[in-house]
Amino acid sequence: MCRSMIKDLHDHSVQLNRWFLKPIGAWPQELTTSSSEKAVSRILIFICYFLIAFTVIPCALNIFFEEKDVELKLRAAGPLSHWFMGGLNYCSLLLHSADIHKCMQHMEMDWRIMKQSRDREIMARNAKLGRFVAGFCAICMHGGVFFYNIVSGMTTVMVSIGNNQSISMLQLPCAFYNKLIDTRYSPANEIVLITQMLSGFIVNSTTVSACSLAAVFAIHACGQLDILILRLGKLIEGEDAEKNEPVQRRLANIVDHHLRVLR
Repeated sequence: MCRSMIKDLHDHSVQLNRWFLKPIGAWPQELTTSSSEKAVSRILIFICYFLIAFTVIPCALNIFFEEKDVELKLRAAGPLSHWFMGGLNYCSLLLHSADIHKCMQHMEMDWRIMKQSRDREIMARNAKLGRFVAGFCAICMHGGVFFYNIVSGMTTVMVSIGNNQSISMLQLPCAFYNKLIDTRYSPANEIVLITQMLSGFIVNSTTVSACSLAAVFAIHACGQLDILILRLGKLIEGEDAEKNEPVQRRLANIVDHHLRVLR
């Protein structure tokens, strides 16, 4: 199989991971990555950090210094914890970018060293399963948070502005510290709402990316173990004896492949 076809098969197996990681600047950079792509990645990382901080910090300030009602504080703590953990996940993805790149290279090398059509069929089947699990994770996670943000944004609440007067405003997914920006009034209310929705997409993308990477890598490893079991079965049954390859050599290849799977 030619090098370009192997590259295409590998790229297809990690295509969804690339779609999840690139918009947030977390896709691992390669030696062939251009300067413009690196610059775009840095800009995306800065924007993502800014949007996460723009949501987390005002929400924390609201809970600790502005909101007096304990029940409302507890309600605000739920979204805050989701955004905060998403920010930590994002930092973790960026810090482990080199490890992710190493795993990607390992997967590509597995595609290259597979010479038997049966082995490639097993890898292709597991790659398809990995894509399905990654897509399922994305639909469930993005769908849940997206609908939560939409429902929150479409909900109108009445807030007091003093002198026994109240006005209606769109409810924010995360509470906001009004001494920074008074979100009771338009257009500040709409701007902060849109910003928090973008921030929600980012923090949710980090979780989706982490889950999809874990799924693709784990299922790929399962495929390699299936190939290992197939080769052991052939060795025991003597199916490849006609290839004039010593049993010791075939057993050594199986051991090498097993060690590669464990790495």
